[in-house]
This record gives sequence, C-alpha cells and structure tokens, in this order.
Amino acid sequence: MGYFLDGYDLSVISVFTYALLQYKFWPYTSLELGFVSGAALLGAMFGALVFGHYSDRLGRRYLYVWDLLFFVVFAVLSAVATNMIEMIVFRFFVGWGVGADYSLSPVYATEMYPTGRRGMGYGWVWSFWSIGALVSFLIGYYLYIWNPIIGWRWALGLGSIPALITVLLRATMPESSRWRVAVQGTEDAVSEAKRLSVVTGLSEDEISKLIQIEREMMANVRPGDWGWLFKGDFRRRTVIVWTQWILYDIGSYGFGLYAPAILAMLGFKGALAILLSSLLYIPGFLGALGAAYLNDVAGRRVLQLIGFGGSALGMVFVAIGAYLVGLVAVIIGVIGLILWYGIGNLGPGNTMGLYAIELFPTKLRSTSMGSATAITRFVSFLSAFEFPYIALTLGKLTFFEFLVIVTFIAFIWTLFCTPETKGIPLELIAVARTKCPGLHPKLEISAVGTERGR
Repeated sequence: MGYFLDGYDLSVISVFTYALLQYKFWPYTSLELGFVSGAALLGAMFGALVFGHYSDRLGRRYLYVWDLLFFVVFAVLSAVATNMIEMIVFRFFVGWGVGADYSLSPVYATEMYPTGRRGMGYGWVWSFWSIGALVSFLIGYYLYIWNPIIGWRWALGLGSIPALITVLLRATMPESSRWRVAVQGTEDAVSEAKRLSVVTGLSEDEISKLIQIEREMMANVRPGDWGWLFKGDFRRRTVIVWTQWILYDIGSYGFGLYAPAILAMLGFKGALAILLSSLLYIPGFLGALGAAYLNDVAGRRVLQLIGFGGSALGMVFVAIGAYLVGLVAVIIGVIGLILWYGIGNLGPGNTMGLYAIELFPTKLRSTSMGSATAITRFVSFLSAFEFPYIALTLGKLTFFEFLVIVTFIAFIWTLFCTPETKGIPLELIAVARTKCPGLHPKLEISAVGTERGR
C-alpha cells in the first residue's frame, strides 16, 4: 500500500492546480504555482535521504511503520490549507513520507522474495503506484464535477485514510533477515540466513560463504554510510543508477504533473482533461503488471530498453497529434500517450528502483535507494518549473522534441552501461564486479568461486 499512497499523493495535486488555474480562488504567482506542484518532490528528496540512511542503521521494519504518519497528518493539513504558502509547506512534508516510503517499501519486498521471483515482488509493489495515481484522478474528477472550488480539498484529505490503515497492517510485519545478518550479525540471524538458501537457490554452504565474503568486504563500512556509494565498484554502480533514473524522471514527472494541460494541447478541455489524465494510468498499471511477470523472465535490462524505446516512439505520436486537428489528431495523440505510460511502466518506470536496490549490499541498500530517489526527485522538482517554460515559451514542438531526445539518450545509456541482474542472488551481486561500458555490460561473479545465477 505504500506505493499506492505515493502514487495517490504525488498525482492528486494536479487536480488542485487545474482547479486553481480555472477558477483562481487564491492569488498566486507563477513561482508559487511551480512550487506547489513540486513541493512534494522536494520533500521526497529529504525524506528519502534521511529514512534510507536510518533504515540501513536501525532496520527496515521500525521505520516502515512510522514513515506513513507523514501521509496521515499532512494530507489532512493540505486539505484545510487557506493559501498557497500553507499548501506548499504541507505538500513538502507529504513528500517526506513519499520519499521515506520509496527507500523502504521496495527494499523490504526485494529482500523478502526468492531470487527467481524477486522481480515479481518488486513489480507488484511498483504496480500499486499506478493504481494510486488512477484513483487520485478518478476521485478528483468526480469531486471536480461535484464542486470545482472545494472538491480538491476532499481529494487531498482522503489520502490519509488508506495511510492510517496501512500503519496498522505494517505493525505486524517481521524484520528483514538479510538486514539482521548484515548489521546485527547474531547467531540467530545467521541461522535465518542459512534458511535463505531456499530463497536464494544456493546451498547452505554457498550462502554461508557469501555471507562471510560480504561481511569481510563490508567490515569497515558503517550501515548507511553515503560515502561508500562513491568508492570502488560501488561508484560505477551509483553512476549507472543515478544517470538512467535522472533521464527517466526528467520526462516522466514533468509530464505527469502537467498531464491535464498537455491533454489540452490535444483539444481536451475542462473536467474531460482530468478524466482522461486518470484513464492514462490504466495502461500504466497494465505496463507495471506486465513488468511484475516479465522481470524474472525477460530480464530488467531488456524491459528497460523496450520501455525507453517505446516511450520515445509514443512521444513522437503525441507531437504529431498536437499539430493535427480533428479525430485523427485525437487518435494519434492518445495512442502516443498510451505508449508513453504503458511501455514506460513496463520498462524504466519499473526497473529504475529495482536496479538501485539490487546493485548494492545490505548495509547500503536503503541508502542507495534513498540517495537515488533524492537526486531524481530534485531533478523532478526542477522539471515542475522547466516544463511550463519549454511548453509555453519555446513552443509545443520544442517541448515534445526535448522529451524524445532525453528518452533516446536513456536508451543508449541502458544499452552500453546497464548490466542484467535477473536470477542472481543479492549476495552474489554484492560481491561481483561491474563490467561496463560496452555492448554487453554485465556483473562478473566468477571471482567468488561460482558461476551460478549468471
């Protein structure tokens, strides 16, 4: 449910901004409008950094419960805001909860699932983001129809209800065995690790050997130490993860925050633009659902290449639709949007976080996810300002050209720099060497005495 809340709370603000632009019930400047759209993304940057760091130090379960309180409290406060400054502040702290959950939920799920189903576990978690976004737009649409002046208040406040329910459910969940082994190192935890042989597909002797190798390699590393993300082989992995995720988020978040306005370019107006914005998350959900089943079959790298390629093609279709008129323009534009959302979630929308988690050892796993989330949310925050400027000042053609170019660069980066992690136990990935760039980037695991999982 954590990613459901993330999708809901990050997307629902577009209902508010659309109503504000239409009815101008509060005075605002263009700077304030940009900040209210991007405040949650900026808050997510800080939430991800702090909670990711302390998740590696204190454990997954402890923080896994408390991060949702940000959703409960500040979703309600956002609903009763009386001016733009209050809304910006409250949305900033909603973002803290979003960022915190980004560095906790997928890490916990990835560590708990068997190697052969790890991609499925993460994919299921990720798919709920699209459901949350879809629900936010549908609720926003009906509340906009009901009362466009105050309907957005209910849409913002309703996000606190599933958050409160999820807090109660998470309180019963166990701590990650992998974290217990890597950080606590107790005999009881080692016994749990041996039982991980069922999860990893390795024998008890092999998993015990890998645990020992990882412990020796990370002996001088304090859990959550950001500096280690930029040392040795981890530096290469950090560059891989950050670059591809930044390129993805430049387009995806800026595009998503202004989806109703972009639909207006295609000729859709009023409540219809909000409704269609919500319906676009259906192919997004289907793409994420497909990723859950294909992550462990086709592999992360293949899906990421397909996703970036399909997204670039989709934006070409949208650009064509924006410059035509009539039914043909609508059909071409909608096909492009379906490709952008659907294929994008099948690929990079799904694989970005998975790589940030899988490529790092347990002591740095949440820190990696948190730092990657932080840097990409900062870029997304900038996109909230950048996109209106490009679209309104430089024109629609430049706007869509920009999206196509960025997505194509991400495709090339994946082709030459991103290795495959499918079917490789996390313990093996932790002690492997990253071989890139090249036409066949890979993780070299022979150094630990086994070729299993290659």
